[in-house]
Amino acid sequence: MNREEIKRIVLEVIQQIVPEMQAASLDAKVSFRDQFEIDSVDYLNFVLALEKRLGIRIPEVDYPRLSSLEGSANYLVLLMKQ
Repeated sequence: MNREEIKRIVLEVIQQIVPEMQAASLDAKVSFRDQFEIDSVDYLNFVLALEKRLGIRIPEVDYPRLSSLEGSANYLVLLMKQ
């Protein structure tokens, strides 16, 4: 799976959590929490949905690495290579 595919999946998953999100207005380097009104439960649901969609396990210590689109893509590309 390449970086663009991962970014597309991350966008699809965050769109499920934040249905009012406009992908065109998303700043890939700014945290999702700073751009949208999501709480810790929404964030956890985002991480769990990524795990399910990608068929992977994300250690809790790495959750902060998924805070933005760029961060998610960077982390997941590395994780998927392992």
